[in-house]
Amino acid sequence: MVILGLYEDHDAAAALMKDGEIVAAVQEERFTGRKHECGYPKNAVNACLKLGQVHPEQIDAVVLASHLLNPAVIKIRRNANFSVGDWVKEQHDFWKPRLFEGKNVNYFDVFRDRDDFIYEDTYPVDHLLHSYMSPEDMQEMARIRKETVARIIGVPPEKVRTLNHEDCHVFYGYFAGPLRGKTLNLTAEGKGDYSNGTVSILSEEEGRVELAATVENMVGTIYKYITLILGMKPTQHEYKVMGLAPYASAREIAKSYPVFERVLKVDGLNIVFDQRPPDLYFHFRRALEGHRFDGIAGALQQFVETLLCQWVENCMAATGLDRVCFSGGVAQNIKACKRIMELEGLKDFFVCPASGDTSLPVGGCYYTMWEHLKNQDLPLSGLKPLRHVYLGPDFGEAEIEEALDRCQARGKYRVNRGATPAAIAGKLADGLIVARCAGRMEFGLRALGNRSIMADPRRMDMPQRLNRAIKMRDFWMPFTPTILAEREKDYLINPKNLQSPFMTLAFDATELARKELIAALHPADFTARPQILTEAANPEYYAIIKDFERLTGVGGVLNTSFNLHGEPIVLGPREALRTFENSGLDVLLLNDFIIEKR
Repeated sequence: MVILGLYEDHDAAAALMKDGEIVAAVQEERFTGRKHECGYPKNAVNACLKLGQVHPEQIDAVVLASHLLNPAVIKIRRNANFSVGDWVKEQHDFWKPRLFEGKNVNYFDVFRDRDDFIYEDTYPVDHLLHSYMSPEDMQEMARIRKETVARIIGVPPEKVRTLNHEDCHVFYGYFAGPLRGKTLNLTAEGKGDYSNGTVSILSEEEGRVELAATVENMVGTIYKYITLILGMKPTQHEYKVMGLAPYASAREIAKSYPVFERVLKVDGLNIVFDQRPPDLYFHFRRALEGHRFDGIAGALQQFVETLLCQWVENCMAATGLDRVCFSGGVAQNIKACKRIMELEGLKDFFVCPASGDTSLPVGGCYYTMWEHLKNQDLPLSGLKPLRHVYLGPDFGEAEIEEALDRCQARGKYRVNRGATPAAIAGKLADGLIVARCAGRMEFGLRALGNRSIMADPRRMDMPQRLNRAIKMRDFWMPFTPTILAEREKDYLINPKNLQSPFMTLAFDATELARKELIAALHPADFTARPQILTEAANPEYYAIIKDFERLTGVGGVLNTSFNLHGEPIVLGPREALRTFENSGLDVLLLNDFIIEKR
């Protein structure tokens, strides 16, 4: 059974499953260089088929995540093209006239003919860009998507189907993770096909049994608008607001908290409106006028954590289940997940990597395979969880040599072969900043060793050096560690022994971590969002850190994604060398090639 999944809205991606195992998954942004790319993910689809060695005639099913997609949003590639100013323009030139002035504004007209936009032209949808979509328009859009994808890939149209957005989230959150048996499955996000929050029970045999759904779970939407009000990109920079929150004083939080508290509440199994404002963006802009930026971030984060914890407690009490899977964009709020996992009645908790919409194609593959196994009365053990996320393209010596020749690297840098883990560990211990581009690229939001920048986590000056050299991040943003699995208890307070191989959970740090991993902790609250690394998960990366431990006694390194600020994580040698040339990186690893600045 060969299943290809894809998603065309923001964070467009593709995934390939063969006989119940995800063998390839990659985001389109890595190929185009535009973060949060939208539209038909042709490069990602082609990469998945190549990695899986699959020809179109071998595909049994193509699944398009989500029944409903807005053609105007895809046409203008909103998340990839928009600046902060464009998001503000959307509020003032589209939403404000529609909500407060009774005008029928055409969304696409607001952003038509922008010279700085790259438009999506795969789907023939110009006749659907006239207004808000009717049910007939939605059906037409679904037909166009299926027919277009079938033609491009080269499969019969009857093999292509759309799947429910919420099902894709839930099946990904469960089957890609390690928990089995009956579990409580929650989703919270900006917008799905029919909800923005659901509560389900899921097991291998029974599948998904939905208990509750709502369109009033506005946690993600509120976070999005506060991100914009604070001058950052919504749907991209929410993590910056979360990173800012711990710096806020109790006084400033107390000033802003009531503004949020009045809007939403927990009602049984749902998060719903309490005092519903006529519009969220303009309401919060007015209500928070004169409030400090850090107090706004701190109050928002505290409100979200409190609300989500009440919700989870209600759901556990109603179902009697104490093992929870959480998916959807809100599940990427690692500080809220930290509060949830610390709840007294919760036994186990797991968040899969990239729990937002970029993982919908993976969930679509799991759903389709589960359905196939059930229909054929086959063993459900055929559905395999993600053992790792090294699911993207790799490269060989020829591609490295081509990239080195293209930038005339041997005339500018020291280039050698045969880099050993011990040699790399020595450079880290000497304080050099090392970028590693090796093996198959990671799927998702986090670099987990194969497209990573590494540094010595003991050095207090390292975050400033990294920001000055390459990352150019906001001054308050923390870095993160990769920790050897056998040293986990030395560095993390994790009494429930929760699994965190993918940097999706945060933990309080031990006193030893505050000494040995200080540069990879949040400076304000000393929490860590770790990759807990086993040798089996990534032997080459593990060997570097193990040799670093032999040299220094420290069982972890600072790990951050290999990219320039505002760009996606690097794809391969060409992108890695361009980033190396345009930054203050000291050392670049391309498989076993080592490139050093003179």
